[in-house]
Amino acid sequence: MTINKEVVAGLVQEALEGRDDLFVTEVKVKPDQTIYVFMDGDNGVNVDDCIRVSKYVEKRLDRDKCDFELNVSSFGIGRPLQLLRQYRNAVGKTLSVKMTDDTKVRGKLTAVDERQLTLELPAVRKQPATVRTIAMSDIREAKVEVTF
Repeated sequence: MTINKEVVAGLVQEALEGRDDLFVTEVKVKPDQTIYVFMDGDNGVNVDDCIRVSKYVEKRLDRDKCDFELNVSSFGIGRPLQLLRQYRNAVGKTLSVKMTDDTKVRGKLTAVDERQLTLELPAVRKQPATVRTIAMSDIREAKVEVTF
């Protein structure tokens, strides 16, 4: 028996019932029945959140019918943003954006909606800081940069 990605996603949604601050960003099921669940949260995701979801899903999948490995984790730093909600949570942070034409842009996210995002690009040499609006359809991937 093969584990269905949509079934797993539904179980994760059930496990998150009543937690409006947490949401699923991705569910993957590999051919060897290794399941990956990535979650994000408006206030982050902690280990207890991951354990609770893992236990909930594990109890509802039948190991007698299919052996599987379940990995539940937070979205993680360095992974590309997937959902508009993640972009909204990233307002005020620095994004590294790879465009569909393979050019790269780096700047502070100042606004976002379903159609576009706005970045404040830093000053470079004698060029002043600029503002650039980018259509979501022109973005291949965007990642929040970690700054220390």
